Amino acid sequence: MTIRMTNFTGKRNGRFIAYEYGEDLFGYLYLNKFAGRGKGKLISKWVLDDLGSLIRVLDTEITRREEENYERPLAY
Repeated sequence: MTIRMTNFTGKRNGRFIAYEYGEDLFGYLYLNKFAGRGKGKLISKWVLDDLGSLIRVLDTEITRREEENYERPLAY
């Protein structure tokens, strides 16, 4: 699954942050963070033991990014 937040404000218009998360073959949860304009590049990787850890890390990261004027597009 992917959560993508794009900045539509100011001089950083068009930049995005994307969080990709899921479960690997060994049953561990992972969270990858990408940033950039067009293609983006991998910024951070987390391997987590349980769902609670994934939710806490994701909540903290999204809250931090929302404070920097990133917006999550509406679902279609």
